[in-house]
Amino acid sequence: MNYTMNTKNLQHDRGFLIYNFNTDSVNYSKITSICIKHLKHYMPDIPVAVCGDHVEGCDIHISKQDVKHNQRTYIHKGKRQEETWLNLTRDLSLDITPFDSTVLLDSDFFVLSNQLALLFDSDSPILLHDSVYNIKEDHISKSYLGKTTIMKKWATIVKFDHSKVAENFFNLWQQTLKNYEYYMKLYGWKNDGTVWNDNAVSVVHSQITNYDSMSKQFIIPWPQCFANFQCDIESVDMDCIKIKDQKSTMHIKQDVHVLNKQELL
Repeated sequence: MNYTMNTKNLQHDRGFLIYNFNTDSVNYSKITSICIKHLKHYMPDIPVAVCGDHVEGCDIHISKQDVKHNQRTYIHKGKRQEETWLNLTRDLSLDITPFDSTVLLDSDFFVLSNQLALLFDSDSPILLHDSVYNIKEDHISKSYLGKTTIMKKWATIVKFDHSKVAENFFNLWQQTLKNYEYYMKLYGWKNDGTVWNDNAVSVVHSQITNYDSMSKQFIIPWPQCFANFQCDIESVDMDCIKIKDQKSTMHIKQDVHVLNKQELL
């Protein structure tokens, strides 16, 4: 891997890691650029590494090729959308990251605060979400993994270090993806044609917590905020993201995961 730096005095003790692979249908570099600008505005002392296609503004570029193809299907404005999704490298993050402590972040998660900096202050070797806040519905919810009583975990944000616990977590993540069909049948989730990292980390979390479905170990203590596919993006500013649905326009002034990527292009 080749590293390219655009800053001289990087703090390698901590940093954000973002994957950026452009596809025929989505220019992820444009989305990642917005994400980086927000990170730099709210947490300027924390460097950002981008793995994949280079994005202007990142502190470290990690070149990577030959990413496995994934497929995703969703409904937007009543129409079925299909796209190629190059997200099957996240399980390699422990080997890829240049930081001692890393927050792995989806490129379409936009910060409007410095809240994520709190994750670096935690001694927990792994942190991820088990609940989400739907802006449109104004509702916090949790989901179960397939037909089990295991709470679904989300791979949108994963904080990790280089401890034995983290090493075990990523080894199990890789093994779960390699045996995805087996776990899909074992846990009883629907085969929708997509390989979901969320399902994989849910399996792993249950394993490293001895299958305690109520365990709060390794869990980020606040819900992940998101705007679903029914929300169109009206504008993205440094201190506010305007999203709209059929009824109203909402002014979002908190960290948010924007699922409707096409509206960002």
